Amino acid sequence: MSAGPTATPDWRRQVLGFLLSFVCVFGGLALLHGIGPTYTRAHAALGNALVGGRLASGTTLEFRASEANLAVDPWHATLRVEPPSPQQPFEVPIDVRSLIFLPTAAFLALAIAAPLRSVKEHLELIALGLLILEPLLVFLVATPLLSFLGGTGPVHAFTLSRPSHVLLQVLYRALVTPPGMAFAIPLLVWWGLLTALTRRGRHRNANAVQSTRD
Repeated sequence: MSAGPTATPDWRRQVLGFLLSFVCVFGGLALLHGIGPTYTRAHAALGNALVGGRLASGTTLEFRASEANLAVDPWHATLRVEPPSPQQPFEVPIDVRSLIFLPTAAFLALAIAAPLRSVKEHLELIALGLLILEPLLVFLVATPLLSFLGGTGPVHAFTLSRPSHVLLQVLYRALVTPPGMAFAIPLLVWWGLLTALTRRGRHRNANAVQSTRD
């Protein structure tokens, strides 16, 4: 005698489907290299728009993504620092793929694999998440640069207080240096937004049921 269908969903199948979707989407995004130059140029342009140019101290900052460097490594950007004479200019390499692209790809994979009810909710989750995640990742990438240029390095492009240096160092060591944090941050953003969207959906359903009864 065969058992009848259960009323409760198979949570194992749901978890397996979520994990499979996440691995497929993240793997596909992680293997992308054609968008590397465009992605790197866009973030170099963003860096120049935010902090590029000559500072009050006379130091000039410029984010570069030259064709020569992109031909060797499509995810490689550099920050060129030109202090006042007689100090020599130098460049700081930035790995855009590891620090920005892969965490973003992890969030997109989580958002696409999330068990939401409609494409609209998926798009809303992605849009809200990117609005939060992108500035956060850019700031975390900048934390060691801010501390280095603000007094801990040989060039004092600007001056930061001692508490500011301590805060930047703590953030860098806690959220950037550990390899796993590159994926923990998008996971936390995804989980927070998913929880909020799920609660809102339940609230709307409860209101709709109440309105129907009335």
